[in-house]
Amino acid sequence: MHAIGIDMSKDSFHAAFNDTHVREFRNTEDGIAAFLEAARSDGHTKKTTVIGVESTGVYHLFLCVSLFQSGWDIRVINPMLTAQMITAGLRMVKNDRKDAKIVRIATKMGKGYPFRDTPEILALKALVSEREDIVRMRADLKRRQHAHRIRARACGVTLHDSYAPAFIAFETAIKEIDARLQCYVAETQKLLRSITGIGVTTGALLVAFIGDINRFASPEQLVAYVGIDPRVKQSGTSIHGKGRITKRGNALLRHTLYQAAFIAQRYDPELNAYYQKKRAEGMHHTAVICAIERKLIHRVFAVWKRGTPYVKPPKT
Repeated sequence: MHAIGIDMSKDSFHAAFNDTHVREFRNTEDGIAAFLEAARSDGHTKKTTVIGVESTGVYHLFLCVSLFQSGWDIRVINPMLTAQMITAGLRMVKNDRKDAKIVRIATKMGKGYPFRDTPEILALKALVSEREDIVRMRADLKRRQHAHRIRARACGVTLHDSYAPAFIAFETAIKEIDARLQCYVAETQKLLRSITGIGVTTGALLVAFIGDINRFASPEQLVAYVGIDPRVKQSGTSIHGKGRITKRGNALLRHTLYQAAFIAQRYDPELNAYYQKKRAEGMHHTAVICAIERKLIHRVFAVWKRGTPYVKPPKT
């Protein structure tokens, strides 16, 4: 199996066709067409070639969608992996050409995950990201509005509040996005919302950032993808144990699932009993919520895989 490694940037990308042949192309329709022509000229075909693309914000999406829709096998490579591979080298050389070669090596090693995002999933991701941006701006606006009111109180006069209309606009925008979120991959979102703690926003986040549950063979793989699996510390016979969580996955998804776990332990009798038991044993609150978060991910995996709603266990 042949491999091509692609290092992305804002307006262009470098493609490593082999150990020495690296070319730069524009990140446009014409640039992608020129890349495909160069790949065919170099002997690469859809059946014999895997294309590895480094995930770079949103800049890699247009290329990945174009190649995926054309029938190519696309693997998305985490930038953290390429950074580790560069650091592990004897010569820490970093440039676009070198990065493309590193991505190609990672692809040949079987790293990365298949790109399978449909237009529906991409639209959901866009809405989720837009909502998070607006929530952050609303929080910042609220802090500024509070400071404005303190100034008004200090000077003893009523000052005009220019922040209020913007705050109302943010509130309206969030409500509109929440309504639209449920329109994409609606059946899967409805399934996930049958789990206690999973609401509209969390369900949409799960579908947007996980995409295809079938790319995970076990719930532990999904736990690792989210980034709440513990780091393993082992060195000979002197050090052997588990440390803090890896935090390798999407930070927004991890944080949202943590909040979902906090809610779930309040309203789910089984999870609440587990929480009370672990707290009584002396485990820290945050550690218990993280453990419940892992349990929640196991439920998500089971419900999504089966395609049936979550059924609460009978009361004992």
